[in-house]
Amino acid sequence: MDVKRGARLCVSFYEMFAASALAVSFACGLIMFIYRMKSPAVVAVIVVATFWFKVATMVFIRFTTKRKSGRFFYYYKNVGMSIRWLWGMALVFDFLTYVVCMLIAYQL
Repeated sequence: MDVKRGARLCVSFYEMFAASALAVSFACGLIMFIYRMKSPAVVAVIVVATFWFKVATMVFIRFTTKRKSGRFFYYYKNVGMSIRWLWGMALVFDFLTYVVCMLIAYQL
């Protein structure tokens, strides 16, 4: 499978839950923006708390997407894409958006 088709399939897979995942990332960034001027100990607690919040919501989104859109997974299997690989790429991209949101919020 060529790279262009694989990227297109990953994007279409991520679109199923992109709105909720990005909303959580932006909410974590907003929390960091609000508390960025506090002491380093408070910022560390905020980073740890938002990290675990993001992990918990990523797990929740994964299970709800799997339950609600299970029939779409057959399409990706039929075109030769592994579901694990799709979830891995989607969750890596989602976590990178979280990290970028946190860094931008801390730098502002």
